[in-house]
Amino acid sequence: MLTKKSVFINFFAFYAGWWSMLISNWKGMPIIGWSVFAVVMAIHFFRVSVNKKKDGLEVVLIALAGIILDTILANTGILNFSNMLFGVLPPAWLVGIWFLFATTISYTFILIRSKLPAQVIVGGFFAPVSYITGSKFLLLTTFQPFPTYYMIHGACWLVFFPLCFYISKKVKGF
Repeated sequence: MLTKKSVFINFFAFYAGWWSMLISNWKGMPIIGWSVFAVVMAIHFFRVSVNKKKDGLEVVLIALAGIILDTILANTGILNFSNMLFGVLPPAWLVGIWFLFATTISYTFILIRSKLPAQVIVGGFFAPVSYITGSKFLLLTTFQPFPTYYMIHGACWLVFFPLCFYISKKVKGF
């Protein structure tokens, strides 16, 4: 059963994992980020998840969609990573963040599940900001000039964030 407590746990666990992945990779100690990642995923599936099988499928599909999005953005020069996997995929730390992010769609973002305008605003505005944070940690660079980056990346997320909710609805049936 979904409770306010599980929503709060999901929210704080995600951000603990997100910050851990950023900071530990910035400091050159990715094992710390991956350790926190493992704990956060365990918390999600053993404490927060209402339906482990459907949540697992949802997380994998949304994470894969996000990895594809970042692969496209990286290979078109909107985002630049110095340590891409196999020369074409986003770096491992970002792949981990995609799996962490995917856990939030049915929990942290439950209040905007059926509110498309809110999804568009949250995705289009806040997602590019999170990548700017990554650039401050020297983990990536963004296309310049900055307004062009923000418009292109924001436009991608205007579509992508609602797509995450669509995937969730198809997997979970609500």
